[in-house]
Amino acid sequence: MEENNKDIPQENAVPQTDAQAETEQEQTVQEQAVQEETVQEQKKSIGREIFEWVYSIAIAVAIAMLIKGFLFDLVKVDGQSMEKTLFNNDRLIVTKLGYEPKQGDIIILDSNYTRRDEYYDMLAAREGKDELSWAEKLANSFSLPNNCKKVYYVKRVIAVEGQTIDIKDGNVYVDGNVIDEPYANGETYITDSSVEYPQTVAEGCVFVMGDNREHSSDSRVSSLGQVKVGAVLGKSQIRIYPFNSISLTK
Repeated sequence: MEENNKDIPQENAVPQTDAQAETEQEQTVQEQAVQEETVQEQKKSIGREIFEWVYSIAIAVAIAMLIKGFLFDLVKVDGQSMEKTLFNNDRLIVTKLGYEPKQGDIIILDSNYTRRDEYYDMLAAREGKDELSWAEKLANSFSLPNNCKKVYYVKRVIAVEGQTIDIKDGNVYVDGNVIDEPYANGETYITDSSVEYPQTVAEGCVFVMGDNREHSSDSRVSSLGQVKVGAVLGKSQIRIYPFNSISLTK
């Protein structure tokens, strides 16, 4: 019997032409190029995202520094010199922009401001200059002596430039009149015999005291004396901590 092969499908190998091989090679090259382009785009996308994050953080830091430097700040009370108005560890919001000290204000001041200025003047003299530039002061600020570094005090303005202050019989006199001080804790006395009274507050300065008169280092002692307005960080506006004592400061 003869086998009938008519219904059996035959697989015929078709030889690949040079043109087909070249076409497939071109397709492979194109696919590789697309893949490489996709990888490059992904890298660029990640790079852009990282840049955007860094840029956003830098802008946020810059804004925070501007706010802290010029608008307001958060300050912690350290010590008992302002009792019973303010207490140790109280947190205060301090406003800065355009502030000019007024009698009765609670202020934050840099107690070493004058000493630091004198130190900068000494450095300038060594270099034969009238004064250091702000950049030179910034560079030298990292190596300041301890007694020139910023130390902030919270005090109350008792008298401003041109006013005459006197202390006698436990009272404070400004321009010859006893001032009403409902905030004062204890009577007020002279604490440094080298400081003379009556005295007139110099131009560009203020005379300050702590409300806790018997436990305050303030303008009554020669180590601080009258405070330059440039040393004033700002005015205390609000106590925000402790939370059960949130209030305006006055």
